[in-house]
Amino acid sequence: MWTLCKTIAGNIYTFMFRVHITGQKNIPRSGGVILCANHTSVHDGPLIAAHSRRRITFIAKHDFFEKGFFSWLFPRLGVIPVNRDKPSVDDMKRIITKLKDGGVVGIFMQGYIRADGSTDDYKAGVALFAVKGEVPVVPISITSRWRMFSKVRINIGEPISFEEHHGKKVRTAQLNEMAQVVMDEIVRLGERG
Repeated sequence: MWTLCKTIAGNIYTFMFRVHITGQKNIPRSGGVILCANHTSVHDGPLIAAHSRRRITFIAKHDFFEKGFFSWLFPRLGVIPVNRDKPSVDDMKRIITKLKDGGVVGIFMQGYIRADGSTDDYKAGVALFAVKGEVPVVPISITSRWRMFSKVRINIGEPISFEEHHGKKVRTAQLNEMAQVVMDEIVRLGERG
């Protein structure tokens, strides 16, 4: 199902937009890693998946799993549901296990679409997962006007390591600081054009 959806998405987006990607080499070819991007459109996840060499396990808000088409599709793609306001211990363990097993997890740290491109509100979960999963975070900036045939820029930054915190207990303030580092890099990548 993943390969089929990836192929379909790739063909659709090749037709719909002029996709320009930089930094694909920054995504490790093996080992656990978090891909963390800004979230300005419903196209963000499929675009990243369509242009990734590795299979990505995305995190999505639990509402998508309650009814409709996505409640059928997402489980088949391995998407992990998470309550953004009150994540369950089981869901967090699934994400950390996926990372420790060498998987790729896709996270939009803003939690929901910000069509205006604002980056002032986000969750620190990406930092917690990076520390507990003992993996780097690859920041990704996606920018576009999201009109037919418009350019989509996907800038992929170098992995950010929080290795000095691995295996240690971290406080909320530290997680917030780490998340800020990731968001600052996403903003910087977006300014590159």
